[in-house]
Amino acid sequence: MGAVARKGAAKVVEQPLESERQPRDDSADEAPEEAEAARLRAERREARQIRTRELRAEAREAVQRGGLDGAPERSAGKQPAGRKRSPLPEGGRSPKAQKLEEAVGRQQVHRYRQRLERAEAAYGQEDYHRAWRALDGMAKDAPNVPEVRELAGLTLYRLGRWELAARELEAFRGLTGRTDLHPVLADCHRARRRWSDVDALWAELRASGASAAVLVEGRIVAAGALGDRGELTDAVRLLSADFQLPRRARDHHLRQAYALADLCEQAGEIPRARELFGWLNGQDEFYVDVAERLASLK
Repeated sequence: MGAVARKGAAKVVEQPLESERQPRDDSADEAPEEAEAARLRAERREARQIRTRELRAEAREAVQRGGLDGAPERSAGKQPAGRKRSPLPEGGRSPKAQKLEEAVGRQQVHRYRQRLERAEAAYGQEDYHRAWRALDGMAKDAPNVPEVRELAGLTLYRLGRWELAARELEAFRGLTGRTDLHPVLADCHRARRRWSDVDALWAELRASGASAAVLVEGRIVAAGALGDRGELTDAVRLLSADFQLPRRARDHHLRQAYALADLCEQAGEIPRARELFGWLNGQDEFYVDVAERLASLK
């Protein structure tokens, strides 16, 4: 499930832009070599469109989850205290963690495993309601099985049920000691304006030695939470730390650059925002709305 997990937010289906629409197929009038070349170009174009739409969705969700596309919400009144969570288990796994058969018994394990497999298949197809129907009640019956808590938390996250998703992913954290889902868990707390929990999870993730891609996702959420509170200067500083525009960009570099450009524009750092949007436009002119954002800053 780890590979499925870190897609941060649900994909959205978008209609292709006019510039992305495929041209009329004239291959019937072409020589065989030209027709084959046209077919390969069409396949590459289609693959690029799919990747671009996925990246658009992820980047947009990264900055919009807590309301960064509108005016920042400044903190008012007393904020809820953060959760009292135990330190990550030593050795990476809690003694409480169980395998499915240990939790439900040998006679029931086949039925529960089938439910879990149905839920995984539905999740992979982005049918989160069907995935939850297969999972519903499993966490109660098998509370110490990490795979159950992980998939339940991710499914609830995709359904926008932040409080329940956070409960499942907090349990997963305690059972496994893993931090690769911290960005998702922190995003649940961010959606509920639980700033202390976001900050605590970011500190734990930063100290965990997680991969660069996971750290970027966590940094985006932590900086977004600062922006939600109106602390735009601190948000820009956090998201800018140790970030340089790479020669060979990967997906997480694009998402970080987009989120940082968005924050810079809100903070009034227009030259920096223009630089970042310009770089993104050079990487992929159809990435999210960078062409429009860049044009608006000129």
